Amino acid sequence: MNFQQMLGGLKVAIDKEIEHYFDIAIKEAQKSDKLIAEALTHTKKIALAGGKRIRGALLCQAYFGVGGKEKKKILKVAAAIELVHLFLLVHDDIIDRGDLRHNQDTLHKMLEKKYQKKISDENALHFGESVAIITGEMLHTIANKIILEAEFPLQETMRALVQLQKIVALTIIGQSQDIGIEYRKNATEKEVLDMYENKTARYTFEGPLHLGAMLGGCINKKTLQSLSGYAVPLGIAFQIQDDILGVFGSEKKMGKSVASDIEEGKQSLLVIKARLLATKTEKKQLNSILGKNKLTQKEILTFQNILKSTGALEYAEKLAAQYLDKGKKEIEKAVLLPQSKEFLVGLVEYLEKREV
Repeated sequence: MNFQQMLGGLKVAIDKEIEHYFDIAIKEAQKSDKLIAEALTHTKKIALAGGKRIRGALLCQAYFGVGGKEKKKILKVAAAIELVHLFLLVHDDIIDRGDLRHNQDTLHKMLEKKYQKKISDENALHFGESVAIITGEMLHTIANKIILEAEFPLQETMRALVQLQKIVALTIIGQSQDIGIEYRKNATEKEVLDMYENKTARYTFEGPLHLGAMLGGCINKKTLQSLSGYAVPLGIAFQIQDDILGVFGSEKKMGKSVASDIEEGKQSLLVIKARLLATKTEKKQLNSILGKNKLTQKEILTFQNILKSTGALEYAEKLAAQYLDKGKKEIEKAVLLPQSKEFLVGLVEYLEKREV
C-alpha cells in the first residue's frame, strides 16, 4: 500500500471520529446554548470540508510504529489532535483576519455576517470574534476529554496529556513570534525559521509523533529523538511550502485567496529574502503592496514577479528541499515497524511533489 492510500484510509477513519465527537458536542450544547451549538455546527462543516489529517495520521503511525495495537482507541486520540488543530485555526483566522477556510466562511466571519443585521457592523465584528474565541477554547477542552476517555493505561494517558499541553504552549510561542515579526517588519531569516519551528514543526509533526509513540508505551529517548530529527526539518519545509503556495498556489485547491497572505502583510521567508535582494525600485513596490487591502490582479502579479526576479522563490524552494532531505535521512535510521517507516518516508516524497 502506498503513502496516498495509507493516508486516505486513515483520513476516512479519523473523519468519522471527528464527526462523531462534533455530533455529541452539538447535541449537548443545544440543551443549554443555541449560539455555541450554531458555532460548533459551522465549525464541524469547516472541519469536514477539507484537510488531509496529517497530524492524526502521524500520531497513528508513530503509535503503530512502536508496536501499538489498539486501533479504535488511537483513532479517538487522532480525532482529538485534529480538534486541537481546529481550535488553533479558529484563533489563527481571527488573528489573520481570514475570510475563508476550506472554501467555507471562517467561523468569526460567518457569525459576523449572520448577526450584522441585528447589531451594528462594529459590534457584529466583535461578536463574531468573541464567539469564535470561546468556540476554539471548547474544541481544546473536548480534545482533552477525548484523550482522558480513550481508555489507555493511566501512565500513558498522563504522559500524552502533558505532551499535548507542551505542543499547544510551543504553538502559542510560535504564534507570538509570528505576530511580533509581522509588526516589526525587519526580521532576520533565523528569526523566521525559529518561528516556523515553533508554530508549525513542533505541533504539526513532532507533537503528534511523540504523542502517538508515548501512547504506544515508548520511553526510548533514542526513538523520540529520531522522530524529532525527522519532524522538525519536515515541519519547517512544510511551512516554507505553505508560504510559497499562499502566494503562487491554486485558490481552488487551497480554499482561500492567493491575495490573503499579501494583504495580511505576512513576513514570510520569501518576503524577508526578497527585501534583502531587491533593488530600490523593487523594494519600494514590495513594501507598497504588502499589507494593502483589496489588491488588484496587477498588484498580485507584480508581487509574484518580485519574488521570482530577486531569486527569493528559488532560494525558498531549495531550502525546503534541503530540509526534506535532512528529515528523510533521519527517519531511515529510526527503529520503527516497517509499515510505519514506509509511511513516514512516503510523506517526505509526497511533500517533495506537494501542490497544496
